[in-house]
Amino acid sequence: MRVSEIDMVSPKSVEDCLQLLSVNDRTFRILAGGTDAVVRVKDNVWHPDTWININRLDSLRYIREENDGIHIGPLTTHTDIVHSVLLQKKADVLVAACKEVGAIQMQNMGTLGGNVGTASPAGDTIPALFVLDAKIKLRSHSSERVIPINEFFIGPGKSLQQHKEMITDILISPQAENEIGTFEKLGPRKAQSISIVNVAISLKMGSKSRECLSGRIAFGSVAPTIIRSRKCERMLTLGPLTDVAIQDVAGTAWKEVMPISDVRASADYRRSMASSLLERGLYRLMKRWEDK
Repeated sequence: MRVSEIDMVSPKSVEDCLQLLSVNDRTFRILAGGTDAVVRVKDNVWHPDTWININRLDSLRYIREENDGIHIGPLTTHTDIVHSVLLQKKADVLVAACKEVGAIQMQNMGTLGGNVGTASPAGDTIPALFVLDAKIKLRSHSSERVIPINEFFIGPGKSLQQHKEMITDILISPQAENEIGTFEKLGPRKAQSISIVNVAISLKMGSKSRECLSGRIAFGSVAPTIIRSRKCERMLTLGPLTDVAIQDVAGTAWKEVMPISDVRASADYRRSMASSLLERGLYRLMKRWEDK
């Protein structure tokens, strides 16, 4: 399909968009930032009857804190997130992930909702959303539902989002003052590539030296969907995160991930890099915490 052959509409409101999606005799695909869509159209993977361009729906672009957590609109760009003072203080792991989403042009155009909607197991922001216990709000013309992110993805490029639904809100749990996070990524080219492996880490620290009260770890590009590293998480609280303890936790990650071999990397290489990225991330977090 050539770009000149694409049929596109631009609704003026969310309600107009939902009305379009409810039409039964056509297939639709929502276009937000368009950074994934260009590639998928070129590869003839996505070929809907009509594209729905929503990038001018400003009501879907926001970052605000409410009683139930921090709400982020699906049209919020990665650059918006990087520059948000609120998220720098209360969701540093997501800010770190957005800094790694391609080149600056991709960060300016790409949206958080688009990254979630594409449902790629290599999506950089998705592991960060996992460790922040995100919830995804979906709306159709006749209904609304909220799905925890750990239930949202069902396979590579697949989620529970139905064709007549659109993402209208992303809710995350804010980090406390004693929580710190980081995001580590391995790609074939710095800052402009799909992840070979990535990992998001968020730790809640105690008052003693290197004392971890709890932690969350999520790996991307090592399984059909993002995975939480539950065994590694349990090990974080067994004692101070000394150098030896960090190496033990990282060694467990090698056994817990379930990668495949493809044109970008072998399964064994991904396992080794998952372990190395986790080790590097934990060392960096300990250094940051000690410097505070």
